Amino acid sequence: MTSPKYAGDTDHGRYYTHPEHPGRTFISITNVLDSIAKPALVPWAAKVTAEKALDLMPQMVAAALIKPCKPKRVADECGTCLDCLHKTTKREVKVVRETAADLGTLVHAFAEAHLTGQEIQATDEDREAVAPFVAQYLRFLDDFEVDITRDVEAAELTVCHPTYGYAGTLDAIVRLRLDGNLAGVKPKQLPDDQRALWVYDIKTSSTKPANTLYDEQPLQLAAQRNAKEAWLPDGSIVPMPRTKGAAILNLRVDDYAFIPVPSGPEEFAAFRGFITGQSWMHGDHAKACAPITPSGRARAAKPKTTIRTRKAA
Repeated sequence: MTSPKYAGDTDHGRYYTHPEHPGRTFISITNVLDSIAKPALVPWAAKVTAEKALDLMPQMVAAALIKPCKPKRVADECGTCLDCLHKTTKREVKVVRETAADLGTLVHAFAEAHLTGQEIQATDEDREAVAPFVAQYLRFLDDFEVDITRDVEAAELTVCHPTYGYAGTLDAIVRLRLDGNLAGVKPKQLPDDQRALWVYDIKTSSTKPANTLYDEQPLQLAAQRNAKEAWLPDGSIVPMPRTKGAAILNLRVDDYAFIPVPSGPEEFAAFRGFITGQSWMHGDHAKACAPITPSGRARAAKPKTTIRTRKAA
């Protein structure tokens, strides 16, 4: 996946660098929310691994007669011995996850290109892969009467809250014929073609239902909505547009779902709590801890034991 401008990966996940103050960094919104446990990932990973093992079962049976190659690098794996097949099975979760992430990145790129009128360079294979999702995105824009020349305020906009120390990149801010939903109240259509600004985040999946929503997603949108400044591609900084609604836009191969979510003070307060916890974890405070003796002094490390064997005569 590509990183937004001003963003970079660190040993503790993604951080953003301020365009006017290179010495100031801000934890990314998704990095903050990575601290939330995702129990559904465990059975999903088990299912993916089991399915891959079943697919490779004939090869595993045949591999019982093959001497293990014991490679030191992935590039040196023979792919036919039992050890290599086991490694292939264990890697399948990462392969599936990265494939889905790449598809999501492509869909986001095509969605942004449509909103901004940009041309996008892509292979025929990539265009074929994203075509069903893009078709559902166009359907959403048509159903909600979004005129991209009139109603799109921003796309792929990096936003920041300097006081609370976070930044992130939102997918789109668009004017819709709906009032806000900040207190959890279902939005109603505005009269006389009146429009309000909404921020929405696009989620893609080839397997999950269109109505899928996760607990951390309202917090993500609350963080985006409550940012104080927006960083433009030319390095300039402008105030964050004031939005009245927030939603998740799930795109599927044959359907879409626009799901309004609460993103007011309660959700923003919860998000700020996760900032505190994740930032503390990134401080590596446990590395400074070491064993001590009863006197309070540091305990000397045990010397490494070297095992020597006698060669046979």
